Amino acid sequence: MNEQDGRHRPRGNYPVLVALLTLLLFVASATASEINACKYLVVGNFTSDPYGIAEELREQARAKGFTVISAVNDVTQAERPKICVMTGSWNSGAYGGHVAMQVLDESGALVSEAAASGTAWWSASRTVRGVVSKIYAQLGYAGFDDALYQQRIQREYPKRPTVAITEEEIKSKEPRSEVEGIWSDPQNEYRLGIVAAPEGNGSDYVAVVLRSSSPLWQPGEIKAEIRTTASPTIFTCTYFMRNKKPEGMTLTFDHNSVLRGSIATPKGPFDLLLMRVWPQVAEESGSAPSAKGGASGTAFLLSLSGLVATNWHVVAEGKNFSVAFPGWTGTVSADIVIKDVVNDLAILRVTDTTKLTNTCPELPFRLASSSTVKLGERVSTIGYPLAPMLGSNPKFSEGVVSSKSGLRDDPTQFQISAQIMPGSSGSPLFDGDGNVIGIVVATLDAANTYKLSGALPQNINYAIKADYLLSLVSMLPGDPLASGMTAFSPEKAAQCVAIIRAW
Repeated sequence: MNEQDGRHRPRGNYPVLVALLTLLLFVASATASEINACKYLVVGNFTSDPYGIAEELREQARAKGFTVISAVNDVTQAERPKICVMTGSWNSGAYGGHVAMQVLDESGALVSEAAASGTAWWSASRTVRGVVSKIYAQLGYAGFDDALYQQRIQREYPKRPTVAITEEEIKSKEPRSEVEGIWSDPQNEYRLGIVAAPEGNGSDYVAVVLRSSSPLWQPGEIKAEIRTTASPTIFTCTYFMRNKKPEGMTLTFDHNSVLRGSIATPKGPFDLLLMRVWPQVAEESGSAPSAKGGASGTAFLLSLSGLVATNWHVVAEGKNFSVAFPGWTGTVSADIVIKDVVNDLAILRVTDTTKLTNTCPELPFRLASSSTVKLGERVSTIGYPLAPMLGSNPKFSEGVVSSKSGLRDDPTQFQISAQIMPGSSGSPLFDGDGNVIGIVVATLDAANTYKLSGALPQNINYAIKADYLLSLVSMLPGDPLASGMTAFSPEKAAQCVAIIRAW
């Protein structure tokens, strides 16, 4: 046994065997100089690598001048086209082994490849170092060459057709349809202007790049071509991926503020989500008019200093806001502190907190991450559904988490079976321990669902995951969440949930 590597040595003349190191060249489909357009290198692990070949590849890559990283996400979006990924395999033979390597750019295109065979793999690291050295000699890496990189980018990612338009020009004109406007993806990699397609394009609308963090895309280039269908909320789309390759998808238009689509790729599904930035469109709350002619919904206390949370669509149309907790004979005004239009959340502050001492002296619930919520978990909610009809006292409802995603697999929401109605928007969603894990936001429209499917939905409701409210709270100065907490009960929780009106 070799104490160094724990493997049996076969009998024979080891120096002679080591000297028998041989190389077998593959015919590369790309020139060796192409690899000099790579600044960063990711070396993937082999499925089987008993001799540490992958680690030796990383060590020699650093010595050659590569910046070796662990994953694509280790560098900024702007630098990612400079990444190359080295993948390979090792196969053992009767007296040695064979290493085959490929270097791919970030999009998966072949940059270069090499292969080598060696004997006497049992002689610790010397043969491995020799084989890896020959691999790099075949690849011909001489250091990152920015001029070569620019040539490759222009050749592999040619410029798309353009539309000369700016964000200011889009905002200066009245949109002619609901889909026109300014949109952004959640990562803010692209800011797109959706406008009428230019003559001869063959589509109804185009999504034009206004700004991008990717060096592959320049302002004015057409990122997507969109075509209408018989449904006002469904579009067909040719979407040009980050590598400028076209893919077909169906886009759905949700709540007048979100465009969604999905593409099956060899690496798994690519889910497109575009959120409206302009013009601002608030969803209808579905609440009955209040006595002041506005809309009503539900809000709940985040802190005893008077911060309350609700849905943005409940207050979006209002300039004045009031809240009333159970047992109050009047209302107290409130002001918007911060909002998240994309995730339909708003935090307000009550202007007079003196009444809270008697109403809700301690919070019986707290905000908690929804990451551990399980399918089928029991949940409950307290709110003010149909207040003018059912009364101004809070209503309690129970159900389960029917799905850990929302409409069309929206990852920001839960689907729940707890009964809700107009006016429930903004209600806290509790788990069994009294943690607020979500904020009730919507119910599936029964009439529209019946028209589309011929079936009436039953208890198909949605709640925004609490993580998004926690993120919004974290943007406020200090630590606004209450630290003191009494034991949870629906009776105690109801005292800290208010009806909110906007007009």
